[in-house]
Amino acid sequence: MDESKYVSLSEVKELLMKEAEKRELSYEQSLALGHAEKFVRLSPEETKELIQKLIDEFDFMKEELAFKTADILPTDVEGVLAVFSKDRYTPSKGEAESIINHIKQYVEG
Repeated sequence: MDESKYVSLSEVKELLMKEAEKRELSYEQSLALGHAEKFVRLSPEETKELIQKLIDEFDFMKEELAFKTADILPTDVEGVLAVFSKDRYTPSKGEAESIINHIKQYVEG
């Protein structure tokens, strides 16, 4: 059986950096590492903690949306709504602001 799981961008960065120490990365892996280095702002541990807090705090927060939120780290209501744009549930302005407050604890803290 094929088992899949979500991986945060910070985890991808860490995995690719470790792999780059052992061997030369493929072109695609090098591009992915470059992207991760440019956009990752939290450690894998902080990212996992944020993801878990989002899932625990918000009943509507699906695992994939928590990962996407932790990877993008939106700073405004519109950014949070963009994360949910393909989901059936749209957070209220208050819920989006609460998500932003959780993110700020990691980004500014």
